[in-house]
Amino acid sequence: MDNIQYKHCPAGVQRLPDGVFIPNDVGNKDWVAYVDWTADGGQTLPLFTAEDDANAERRWRDGELESVKWMRERHRDEVELGSSTSLTTDEYGELLAYMQLLRDWPQSTKFPVQKYRPKKPGWIAEQTQ
Repeated sequence: MDNIQYKHCPAGVQRLPDGVFIPNDVGNKDWVAYVDWTADGGQTLPLFTAEDDANAERRWRDGELESVKWMRERHRDEVELGSSTSLTTDEYGELLAYMQLLRDWPQSTKFPVQKYRPKKPGWIAEQTQ
């Protein structure tokens, strides 16, 4: 067996040495070569690796942090100005706790499984910039 590797893709595979996409088509000579390669014991890499999943989850986490920072900043500004605050003391505490959970998420033993993501407090969706 040669050193060629393949990675699953929607509707086919990608041949890694040259990056060529090979569609699932029995009339395609490259697909036939791939099928023969697997019949000889070749192991196709998954569509997404664990590293791909972790990187995607970190991007989600970073986006979540960015999406709520304005509330923390607004609250801090309101406090410094001595004006009334848009968030209650409890809401502000929940916001800070949520942001810390997001920061800690990659170190969790459940990371990067999406169903274990930190849960956003429900009242956040009601806030507007």
